[in-house]
Amino acid sequence: MIYRYDFRYALAKLPVNTALRLNFRKMVFTGRKENVSREKPVIFAPNHRNALIDALLLVYSSYHLKQIVFLARADIFKQKFVAWMLRGMRIMPVFRMRDGIDNLNKNNEIFRNAARILKKNNPLALFPEARHNPKQSLLPIQKAVPRIVLPTEASLGFQLHSQIVPVSIYYRDIFGFLSDVYVTFGTPIEVSEYKELYEENPSLAINQLRQDMEKGLQSMVVNIQNDAFYDEYLHAIDWNADKIAREKYAERKEGYLQASLHIVRALDDLCEKNPAAFDTKIAGFREALHILKRHALTPKDRLWEPCSATSLVARLSALILTAPVALFGFLNGLFPILLNKKLQGFFKDKQFIPSVRYAAGLFFVPIFDLIQSLSVGFISHNWLLAFLYSLVMPATFYFALYWRKWRKAALRDRKVQQFVRQQPETWKQVLKLIQL
Repeated sequence: MIYRYDFRYALAKLPVNTALRLNFRKMVFTGRKENVSREKPVIFAPNHRNALIDALLLVYSSYHLKQIVFLARADIFKQKFVAWMLRGMRIMPVFRMRDGIDNLNKNNEIFRNAARILKKNNPLALFPEARHNPKQSLLPIQKAVPRIVLPTEASLGFQLHSQIVPVSIYYRDIFGFLSDVYVTFGTPIEVSEYKELYEENPSLAINQLRQDMEKGLQSMVVNIQNDAFYDEYLHAIDWNADKIAREKYAERKEGYLQASLHIVRALDDLCEKNPAAFDTKIAGFREALHILKRHALTPKDRLWEPCSATSLVARLSALILTAPVALFGFLNGLFPILLNKKLQGFFKDKQFIPSVRYAAGLFFVPIFDLIQSLSVGFISHNWLLAFLYSLVMPATFYFALYWRKWRKAALRDRKVQQFVRQQPETWKQVLKLIQL
C-alpha cells in the first residue's frame, strides 16, 4: 500500500537524486533540521513553480530516509498507465468540486490513507496553490491542505499533533541549466491549535488555517504582486541581488534569496509610501534597460563588477585549452542532446522545459552511455577500453555542459568590459540608474 515503506522507492531515489544534484550548480536547503520534525507527522506545503522539479526537490530534501507521499489533483489520473506510474511514485489523487460531486466521496478513502500515512509518522506533500506558476509570485492558497489535514486530525481526536511546514522554492534562473535553487522550510503550523475552532465551526477552522498558511508562505516566497511592473522588479533583482547579498547577508548561505526578498519588499514599500519616488525609480530602470539594449547588453550581465582584462584573458585561454575535451563530450552526448530538443518540442508551455531536460539526463545519458560503450567494446574487442569509455563519456559530457556555460559567461563579461572601457560615463550613468 502507498502508506507503507516501499523498497523500490528507496532504490529509485539514488539515481533520481543524483541526476537532480547534477542539474543544479548550487542547491541550498535551510530550515529543514530546525523546522522539519522527526517525531511528528509533517505535511509539506510548498509553492509550485517548476512542475516535476519542485516535487523532486522535496524528495531530495528528505534526509532522514522518510518517503514522502504526494497528493495531486485527480484529473491527471485519468489515463490508466499514467495513474499506475503516479501511484508507483507515491502520488495519490484528490478530487475537487470540478471533478464532479459524485467523485467527492472518493476523498474519504484518500483521507483514510492520509491518516494512515500521518499515523506512521510519514510525510505528506501537497502544493497549496493547486497549479504551477512559473512567475516569481504566489498564487492564492487553496483549501485543499486544511480540508485534508483537519478531518484527518479530527478523526483521531487531534492526537497526531501533525504539523504543516510551508516551503519556499526559489530558482535563480528557472529555465537555466546548472543554475541555483534555494529551498527554505518555514516555521511549522501546529494543526492541533485549530482543535477548538474546528469543533465549533469546521468551515471557519479550514479558512483560518488556509489564511495562516498563506501568511507563512508570503513571508518566505519572492512574491512579485505588482504585475504592472513585474519585469522591472525582475531586473532590479538581476542588477542588485548579488551586491546586496554580499553587503547584507554575507553570513547566510541563502544570501541571494534573502537579497531578492529584500529588493521586492523595498520596492513594494516605496510604491506604497512614496509613489512619486517609485515612478522615478521605475523610469530609471527602463532608461537603463534601453541603454543596455543599445549596447547589446542584458540585465543579467555583471555590471557592478566588470571582469579585469587579466582575468578575462585567463578564462578565455582556459576555455581554448579545454575545448577538445568539451568537443569530445558534446560529440559523445549528441544523441541525448537531440532527444532532449525533440522532447521539448512536444511542450508548448516553457514551464516543462526543466523537467524534460532533467528526464533526458536521467534516462537518455545512461542508456546511450551503455549503448556506446558496448559499441566500443564490440568494435575494438577491448572491453577494458569499453569500461573506461563508459566512465569517460558521462564525465566529459557533463564537463562540456559546464564548458558551454563558462563560455557564455566569459563572452558576456567581455562585452561588459568593452562597454566599460569604451563608454565609462554611460556605464556610470547605468550604475546610478539601476541602484536600488
